[in-house]
Amino acid sequence: MSVAEDRFSALLDSAVDAIVLINTRGEITRFNRAAEQLLGYQSSEVLGQNVSMLMPEPYRAEHDGYIQRFLTTGQRKIIGIGREVVARRKNGTTFPIELSVGEYHPAPHSAARRSGDVDEHGFVGILRDITERKLQEAELLKTAEELRQMLDNLSQSTREADELRARLAHVGRIGTLGEMVSGIAHEVNQPLTAIANYANACRRLLTSGQAKPVELVSTLEKISDQADRAGQVIRGLRNLVRKRDIVRERLDCNQLLRDVARLMDFELRQAGFRLAWNLAPSVSPVMGDGVQIQQVVLNLIRNGLDAMLQRAQCDFIELATHVHDGWVEIGVSDCGPGLATQTVEHLYEPFFTTKPQGIGLGLSICKSIVQAHDGELEHVARKGGGACFTIRLPARET
Repeated sequence: MSVAEDRFSALLDSAVDAIVLINTRGEITRFNRAAEQLLGYQSSEVLGQNVSMLMPEPYRAEHDGYIQRFLTTGQRKIIGIGREVVARRKNGTTFPIELSVGEYHPAPHSAARRSGDVDEHGFVGILRDITERKLQEAELLKTAEELRQMLDNLSQSTREADELRARLAHVGRIGTLGEMVSGIAHEVNQPLTAIANYANACRRLLTSGQAKPVELVSTLEKISDQADRAGQVIRGLRNLVRKRDIVRERLDCNQLLRDVARLMDFELRQAGFRLAWNLAPSVSPVMGDGVQIQQVVLNLIRNGLDAMLQRAQCDFIELATHVHDGWVEIGVSDCGPGLATQTVEHLYEPFFTTKPQGIGLGLSICKSIVQAHDGELEHVARKGGGACFTIRLPARET
């Protein structure tokens, strides 16, 4: 096995997602460790077998036909990113997966290319188990329906309205975090990996007998920094997820935005976008529930990201703060396609949505939260295209 082949095998086996490679005859040529764990087969059991063995009906009967149509006509139904299908484990159980499929060819000057070996032309599939996500979606839809019924029967009591707002806000946070789970896992995994590497470095220094105290102190400080970084992410998640009474405390909106950015940064970078900053150097504090205000900002950023995935005119979402006439303003601006006039007219109505999988509670919850803080939530079209949302909260004296 060549050095390049060794590296390729190591790369496949270190991947978190299940990866399966097949040739143009539909035969499995690679099956990484994550695939073994996900599907219950050892690599030796599936290599050379038709990949349809990993599929239940009707996918099994249709699969080879897709390959042949693609090779004959170029019809790209087999190629795609993030399709939801069903996979079959060795024990016969089935489960939902998100499947991304791509085509690959041998390098232009490789021996396989020169010899015309068709087995060097094939497809790569990346499989991700979405069982938990589907359960969360079902629970979210069930809760949304319960909330719809509650809204129909809700009295004008202030206490009942506050209880409903708190529950809606909690449901919104759970839904948002479910969509962000991949990026959050990455943000936690990075410092944990760094901690493991630094700890191994300390062990090697100690076992070598050449360890110097200054070197160990420096490495241990790095471990401490990375542990604190992971702890900050976990604390932020815990605050967002837990049910709790509404609190009112002094908030620094600039710091609040920085905390939100830590949860969204990886997901934005994965999509090819970034956060741009335009923070006022000195911002008056506001009184409010920091977790709920973070929830509003997270929702607005994710809406902007969804819009820019459709069409983007720049590569950033801007977060801004501004103090004006006794108000602290938090701005979230995207450069997507913007909102149609008929959409703007219904923007904050419960259960109105333009997303295929949306339930239409996000902006309604956001507006309710901001109003409960004696504030305003406003939308305007962004100059140059896109949408700009402004959260306006009463400033408090420092």
